[in-house]
Amino acid sequence: MIEDFATFLRRFEEANTAFVNGDPSLWMPLVSHSEQSSIFGGFGGQEIGWSQIGPRYEWASEQFRELGAKVEFEYLVKHVGADTAYTVAIERCTVQHRTQPEPVPHLLRATMIFRLEAGTWKITHRHADPLNPKSAPSGP
Repeated sequence: MIEDFATFLRRFEEANTAFVNGDPSLWMPLVSHSEQSSIFGGFGGQEIGWSQIGPRYEWASEQFRELGAKVEFEYLVKHVGADTAYTVAIERCTVQHRTQPEPVPHLLRATMIFRLEAGTWKITHRHADPLNPKSAPSGP
């Protein structure tokens, strides 16, 4: 039986909220263990393949403290095909980083690519970076 994408997306949202509260346990099972997966994470850098992605996601979640943060998702685009899907969203919440004394706004532009693997949707790519205001290029 193939998992419904809307059902998966609810699990993804719950996992994302747990992640920014320092708990990756719901997120990790959603990630593809393929060497054909990748992340451009919110803390920068790039990882390709499960051998790099798994440890990076664990590290990233460790950067957050439990605050009871709840991520709000503003989906700008959603598309579901036969075996792939993607979302383009703004993710908003307030988080507590381990290195900062006070909670801070956490606003990300996030593009997610998902693939069906053995009838279950998996995260195969995440690109997240800070949502910044529009600006014109600086002149000379």
